[in-house]
Amino acid sequence: MITVLIPNYNGRTLLEQFLPSVFASLDFSQVDYEFIIVDDCSTDSSVEFLRYNYPEIKVIQNIVNLGFSRTCNKGIMVAKGDKLLLLNSDIELSPAYIKTCLDNFVGGETFAVTGRAIDDSAKPQTTGILYKQGLFTIKKYPNRESNLTHFVSGANSLYDTKKLKQLGGFNPIFSPYYFEDDDLSYRALKKGWKSYFITEAICYHKGSASIKSCAKKRKIKRIYFRNKLIFNRLHCKSSTTTFNAQVLTTSILPKCCLGQFWIWDSYKDSLTLTYKN
Repeated sequence: MITVLIPNYNGRTLLEQFLPSVFASLDFSQVDYEFIIVDDCSTDSSVEFLRYNYPEIKVIQNIVNLGFSRTCNKGIMVAKGDKLLLLNSDIELSPAYIKTCLDNFVGGETFAVTGRAIDDSAKPQTTGILYKQGLFTIKKYPNRESNLTHFVSGANSLYDTKKLKQLGGFNPIFSPYYFEDDDLSYRALKKGWKSYFITEAICYHKGSASIKSCAKKRKIKRIYFRNKLIFNRLHCKSSTTTFNAQVLTTSILPKCCLGQFWIWDSYKDSLTLTYKN
């Protein structure tokens, strides 16, 4: 059995548009499943829509808004399936998507299998992505030699549920969004687990629709850079003190001199969250 898990915040329109494709892919795969949607305090009648149109879906409602990581973790911790398919609400699956991922989920050391998400971006992901640990950053490189990948997107991936729970799910330090899937992928890599990017598994991604609909661009940029700093600070080779000095001199101060003071707020936020956790 697999668990299908979708975190939702004000995604009623997206759910109405894309849920049929998920059920079609489940039917095509002929796999037993449970379906969980964790709603993060939506105000757009998402819950009412689900309960009326999809009574077979288990709906879990947050009492307060928790953000992506904590919302996903609530579903992960109650999941009963051996595998867990985590989807964004703006993902449309091809009929064969789930079966293709399951067919490629082999070996006891496999952590996750992910497919190709087609969207309107200028540089869509077409290969697996490998990490290389540097002194100050974790760099990403395309893997053109095999289907091995280190990075696994939290938007459209099939996980080993037991391993996912062993890692504790997503790190809530990255709430409300961005880099939580990088962090999870990197922690799985350090365990020695393997993940795979399957180009034949195709889905369609509307792309940050749920984020952009409820946040301004400046706020998104501030959160993105904050979480990028946290991710690199947690996993790069340098000490925290050395990392902070490097970031200040090469990124923060130069941008402040150009009047981009939002980056100082991102830096302060990253320090506060890192030391708090």
